[in-house]
Amino acid sequence: MRAIRPFLLVLLALAQAAQAQRYFFENISNQQGLPAVKVYCAAQSADGIIWVGTESGLASYDGISVVDHGTGDGTASGGVFSLLVDREGSVWAGHLDGGITWTNGRVFRACSLGKDVSSAITAWVQEKSGSILVATMGSGLWRIQGAPAEDGTLSASRILADQGLKEHLLTMAALPDGRIAFVTGNGGMQVTDGSVVSEYNIPGVPDIFGRTSLFADSKGRIWVGTQGGGAFRCTADGRCDRFDILNGLGSNTIYCFGEDGDGQVWIGTTDGGASCVSADGVRTYGPDNGLHGRAIRCLVRDREGNMLIGMYESGFDIFKGDRFITYGEAEGLNDPKVFAVMEDRSQRVWFGTNAGIVVLDSQGKLTEQITAQKGQLTSNFVRCLVEDDKGYVWVGTEGGGLLRFDPRSGRSQEAIEVSGSLADLRVTALAIGQPGELWVGSVNGLWRYLPGSGTVPTPYGEEDGLAGKHVIALFHGRDGAIWVGSKSNGITRIDNGKAQRIDLGRSFAASCFTQDKEGRIWVGTEGQGIIVLKDGKEVQRFGTDQGLLSNVIKALATDDQGHVWIGTTKGLNKWRHKQEGFIAFTERAGFTGIEVKPNAVCALRDGGILFGTVNGATRVGNKQEVERNVAPLVTIRGWSVNMEERPIGGEASLSHDERSIRVRYGCVALSDPNAVRYMVMLEGLEDDWQPMTPSTVAAYPALPPGTYTFKVKAMDRSGLWSDPPTELRFTIHPPWYRSWWFYTALALFIGASLFSYIKVRERQLRLRNMVLEQKVEERTAEVVAQSKEIEGQKGRIEDLLLNILPKEISEELKEKGKATARRHEEVTVLFTDMKGFTRVAEKMTPEELVSELDTCFVQFDEIVGRYGIEKIKTIGDSYMCAAGVPTSDARHAHKCVLAALEVRELMARWQEEHRLLGKDGWALRIGVNTGPVVAGVVGKRKFAHDIWGDTVNTASRMESSGEVGEVNISGATYAIVKNHFECVHRGQIEAKNKGAIDMYFVKRIKAQYSSDRSGTRPNEELLRYCGLSTAKELA
Repeated sequence: MRAIRPFLLVLLALAQAAQAQRYFFENISNQQGLPAVKVYCAAQSADGIIWVGTESGLASYDGISVVDHGTGDGTASGGVFSLLVDREGSVWAGHLDGGITWTNGRVFRACSLGKDVSSAITAWVQEKSGSILVATMGSGLWRIQGAPAEDGTLSASRILADQGLKEHLLTMAALPDGRIAFVTGNGGMQVTDGSVVSEYNIPGVPDIFGRTSLFADSKGRIWVGTQGGGAFRCTADGRCDRFDILNGLGSNTIYCFGEDGDGQVWIGTTDGGASCVSADGVRTYGPDNGLHGRAIRCLVRDREGNMLIGMYESGFDIFKGDRFITYGEAEGLNDPKVFAVMEDRSQRVWFGTNAGIVVLDSQGKLTEQITAQKGQLTSNFVRCLVEDDKGYVWVGTEGGGLLRFDPRSGRSQEAIEVSGSLADLRVTALAIGQPGELWVGSVNGLWRYLPGSGTVPTPYGEEDGLAGKHVIALFHGRDGAIWVGSKSNGITRIDNGKAQRIDLGRSFAASCFTQDKEGRIWVGTEGQGIIVLKDGKEVQRFGTDQGLLSNVIKALATDDQGHVWIGTTKGLNKWRHKQEGFIAFTERAGFTGIEVKPNAVCALRDGGILFGTVNGATRVGNKQEVERNVAPLVTIRGWSVNMEERPIGGEASLSHDERSIRVRYGCVALSDPNAVRYMVMLEGLEDDWQPMTPSTVAAYPALPPGTYTFKVKAMDRSGLWSDPPTELRFTIHPPWYRSWWFYTALALFIGASLFSYIKVRERQLRLRNMVLEQKVEERTAEVVAQSKEIEGQKGRIEDLLLNILPKEISEELKEKGKATARRHEEVTVLFTDMKGFTRVAEKMTPEELVSELDTCFVQFDEIVGRYGIEKIKTIGDSYMCAAGVPTSDARHAHKCVLAALEVRELMARWQEEHRLLGKDGWALRIGVNTGPVVAGVVGKRKFAHDIWGDTVNTASRMESSGEVGEVNISGATYAIVKNHFECVHRGQIEAKNKGAIDMYFVKRIKAQYSSDRSGTRPNEELLRYCGLSTAKELA
């Protein structure tokens, strides 16, 4: 009896520990689509798909959905008892009735070892040569060479029967030395080197226990499972350790083994759950602490390190590590919503709910429930819990104010000094400051409270520097500062009692705080993600684009390894300070609470973090935790063209009307399927990756002809992207009438047709040419004559146009259809007028009058033309011209005066001639002025080149104020020509509408510049000065 008592105490302790902690196991059963809840085996193929053998047949699981593969898909009938994934990636399934299913994931083939084989296929081993050994329960051992043919025919033969190998083989395993060991139907073991079979006895494993299973771990140790005797671990040096119910197993009858990513061996029992053997001892999992069944049939590790646990009546569980431990109703929580969590100095954990407070000890055992019904609380709606330096627990409630609870006596006392100031007796935040200091937040402000000091709590409002009176978060930094989060106006920092708002230039709700290893303050917000502050300045921001599950942050905490944990409305994130990236944890990763309650978080002394959620509380992490980061494996599951499925493999060639492409892809990430995101790109259509998406389908409804490469990559919760991307190549050919060969044939056809046509036409043309040549000669002569006539007419038209308008104006009119008036700064204008014209004209007929004027003005035209002066117009007996338009001329004044002298001489001769003939002659007045004008053509019809401006008006006044036979110039003109002409100053002469104007009579050219005695003709020197090199140019 004395020996039994310690054993019972051990069992009792194990049972209490199992009930105290609940681990996360994700269950996949018939509710998720599994064809049967009785699972015999599981295996993961190279593309990540989990293949499951059940009582009803073969199924596959991609982390999202289960697919049942039945005989309609090509599988063999009956349940699947064993599975193998060979080195080529093919999956072999052994059925209970002796059938075999082979698949590459897309094609299924039903096979058999032989017509007479109906025994269950119990185990598979692939030899180094590539051949596959198949163990059966009644037909011995078989060897398969190669994959089955399309009709399912296998190249298989039975082996070692003549060496005494038993017909009934429960299982087999490859030993470290290359031999194959078998567990036989009678509970014994045999071993073979490929040619000789012998009994396999391991020292230290008693013969009294029948063997049930065999396993070789990665360290070269042999594990033997027995019926009733537990499990034995044997090393090469002859040491053998036993594991049974005395040291932690749930049962002494062993069914299977497996090894996890840390090298720990798992033991599956027939009725005692699964146990993990580690350096720290044995931990057993069963229905009491999260596992969904007791009868274990297989233990398989996936590529991420998760353990797949197949059960006899409960489908299969996925164990994703002991990162998360949940606390719920089974652990004593009287309400699922946990609003506050705290660990006291005795390492007891306190949970604040809507039903009071629940306290668990360090082993997770319920020790106390504190409620209003017991008179210990003023309200069961507990929102905040903190422990002060004296061991008192301060309880903030909704509707009950602030309480101080004494764990030693189990009594509470209301803090009336503070509660009396709280709106609706509502505490929204609590924080311990310096020793003896408590900070209390509510919807109407903040209070600094010194319990037991006898002083009145110090209130803080917006007038005291608080960012907002509705306080929702409080945090005590390592430097002693108190950080205050307000509902709408951001952050306040309090140093030595002085509050100062942290202005970040925008309004937000600061919902929670933490401080990282570098001393930076992390601020969680409601809708704007996380803000990181250093020295009061924003240095970083994080949101969903950077990997957060949600921008609504509820709680923040930093563990002793420097990781920042972020509780959101959609799950949990972890910031790894060394890698500077986020890891995501959703419900399927084990964080079953999903939404964290505001500031319901505390860092535990053992390195873990405890969160309060809408569905209980969850403990996460510890110092020994090792993060496994495996890049996800993304595969293309299938694709369709015009809604018809196509096989995957090689580069597909599509016709021009096969343009609607749909690609299905996926990634098996059992650690957290909900956290997987994809990026796709179709090279040939897109130049860059498309935005991240959880979708596993990409559709391209109307692609043009071309060569395309579809690429997809995936990112799982660890933040790692699959590399390289998975690709699918295909080409959409253009229609036949747009293909290169059609273009080539068309070009040849057109070329041949043209060649034939040309040859025929050549013969015809030769005949016609003879006739046409004669006609051409005739027509050519006619055309040449017409061309010459047209050219002559064109020349005459051009001459007429140039006679009306300056060349520059004419060209502009021809080009644009209009001419722009332009300002000319230096222009000399010349006016002439016939004195006594009316009197003389009365004595002439109209014809005689016009003839006389024409004779006179033609000679004027010749004179002004020689000097390059532009004729502007004639009005009756008046003649107007200007030098310096439309082209500027530096000697415009000299040329006008020279022309004026010649005109004067001409008119003097003309008058003398008329006098000798007894006729009345016309006396001429000439006026000249210099200055700016505007020159151009106005109107749309009957174009005429004209000039405007005060200079023109003054020139006219110079003519009218002059005398007969004199050239009257203005002071402006005189200033220019005075060095070359002799002038007489007339003084200030009154001119109509102009007032007094300086006027000068030009008498002659100065002698040194004149070539005649009268001083009318310029000599060579003056001509060169005026740009007229010789007198011949004036002739």
